[in-house]
Amino acid sequence: MIQVRNLSKFYGEKRAITGLNFQLEKGQIAGLLGRNGAGKTTTIRILTGYLIPSSGDARIDGKSIFDNPLEAKRNIGYLPETPPLYEDLSVWDYLSFVSKIKQVTPDKSNGEIEKVIERTNLQNMKSRLISTLSLGFRKRVGIAQAILGNPSIVIMDEPISGLDPQQIIEMRSLIRSLAGDHTVLISSHILGEIYKTCDKFLFLQEGQLRYDYNRSELEKEMNRISNLEVQLSGGNLDTEKVFLESIALGMDGIMIQSSGEGAFLISTPSPEARDGFRKTLLNKISDSSFQLELLRRQEVSLEQIFMEKV
Repeated sequence: MIQVRNLSKFYGEKRAITGLNFQLEKGQIAGLLGRNGAGKTTTIRILTGYLIPSSGDARIDGKSIFDNPLEAKRNIGYLPETPPLYEDLSVWDYLSFVSKIKQVTPDKSNGEIEKVIERTNLQNMKSRLISTLSLGFRKRVGIAQAILGNPSIVIMDEPISGLDPQQIIEMRSLIRSLAGDHTVLISSHILGEIYKTCDKFLFLQEGQLRYDYNRSELEKEMNRISNLEVQLSGGNLDTEKVFLESIALGMDGIMIQSSGEGAFLISTPSPEARDGFRKTLLNKISDSSFQLELLRRQEVSLEQIFMEKV
């Protein structure tokens, strides 16, 4: 549904993105990740037709955004970080205005508006002026205008920023509900929500795509860098560390450090090495003067993967 081929954008001599290549399939929800200045916003603006690239091509549902811009844009719904709302209009009147811009036929317009209002849970807000709405409801109106006309592609820039915890949960559920009917591309700095929402993860660094993971590949990476967390009793931290170091003898690449909370983090060069340390610890603990209070694989967050990759 989205095909990006050798996409580059330069501002004079400054490189924004270079040789960008990726593809999103129908129904996927993908997260576009990277530090500030990595090229996320430039990529989104090119895909939505707001910027012309220096070279390369992007196809939306098979149509080039450059050779056939109007046809391609008909398949795109776009939610920028600040939703393009007219505060002196009611929700209904605003969506009616958007439906005309999107050339929804008059006989279908009211039905399409009702559909997106119901999908974004705006039934009780459709007569309200947009100026009276909270940020959470404004974001919902922004999504409603993006999906009005049933575009095959929905692109969102920071859809969760500024929302309170309850609104974030509701927004996550709303975005997930778009999967299947729409291909969704999201740029966000709230990595925990990206992990909960997306099934594909694109890591940008200095204008280039460094990593492209589906969920199973990302979870494999998380497993790879995960540490063991161990807590013992029956001694002090020094004697407990000596005992753990004795287990690590002969095992390459094992590092043992205090977690600062009475436990130890055991970092290993591979999941296999981690499993080997774990089995040896379980075999030797019964013959020692220590008791095993905690033994678990440390949970790895998308933030940790992000810091390692970019």
